[in-house]
Amino acid sequence: MSFLLVSLGTAAAVYDGFFNLTFYILAIVGVTLTQNAVNVLNDYQDFKTGVDAKTRKTPFSGGSRFLVSGLIKPHSALLFGMTSLLLALPIGVYFILMRGGALLGIAVVAAVSVVFYTTTFARIYLGELFAGLNLGPLVIFGAYYVQTARMSIGTIAVGISPGIMIAMVLYLNEMPDIEADEIAGRRNLPILLGRKRAAELYAAIEIFAIAWILISVLAGMTPVATLLALACLPFAIKSIRCALRNYNNLEKLIPALAANIATAYVTLMLLAVGYLLPVIMRL
Repeated sequence: MSFLLVSLGTAAAVYDGFFNLTFYILAIVGVTLTQNAVNVLNDYQDFKTGVDAKTRKTPFSGGSRFLVSGLIKPHSALLFGMTSLLLALPIGVYFILMRGGALLGIAVVAAVSVVFYTTTFARIYLGELFAGLNLGPLVIFGAYYVQTARMSIGTIAVGISPGIMIAMVLYLNEMPDIEADEIAGRRNLPILLGRKRAAELYAAIEIFAIAWILISVLAGMTPVATLLALACLPFAIKSIRCALRNYNNLEKLIPALAANIATAYVTLMLLAVGYLLPVIMRL
């Protein structure tokens, strides 16, 4: 996911005539470390609250189970997560020094999200918002800005659909864990809405995310070739139909979780291709 997000922002920079290989690699490393930190610290907090011991594990939800099974010690996970965050810090500082304070805001939001995602945001109905904001517009625009040192409405626009879809990956993966999350003190949208209304909201938001790809092209914010990302539609349709039919059946909901993840990944890849294809054709 980190690689695809940075690659999309970098592809947008290449489309505008900018590319620095060193910055590209450093951005991938920095974002990967940051995402690793939030994932590991989330596992640590879920182990401490006992939520992972109560969830039903699926290939896409229910936690990693590394701590619950004893494969990793809790203090080792905490150390690993904090070390990942600390290793990402100098990369962020380097880019701020090289490209200016415009990246400072993104770095602060990312750091706050890593530290407070599980302990705070996931308990006040903001978990999905911060996941989609960070693993979407902020990373994509940040990767673009690292290359170009300039603002771009188009790059912000192209990050909206992936950001929504990544938020929906978290959102739909929360549905099998509603009871366990609620006992552990988490507060997310599926808990607030209940499974039926949560599935209906998921369908509406996912449809908007796909429609936004077309809207941004028609508005002239993104290249026409980014319409290639509409090839995600079969995966999205499968996920939406399955979620609407099987929101109360965990086993039958699993294909929706898989198709939902595929929708986000295919969209990211093809949006990047949509930026690179016109460049290749100009060569």
